[in-house]
Amino acid sequence: MKTLLLAFLLPLLAAAVPADPYPAPCGRSDPSGICTTKETCYRKNGFWVQRDCKFYDVLDIGCCYKTTS
Repeated sequence: MKTLLLAFLLPLLAAAVPADPYPAPCGRSDPSGICTTKETCYRKNGFWVQRDCKFYDVLDIGCCYKTTS
């Protein structure tokens, strides 16, 4: 009985977990960039700022802004 209940509840709990919002939007006043690593940002020809990504509180992920060229 416990196994049946667990088999029923486990998929429901897994579906309730929110998906990772990576790349999360970031920016100072409005979300104008995406949270990413410095290397990924430079590959996308972006401008990377470490402190502007508040969603992920780690040092290697910052906000990548598009450069206008």
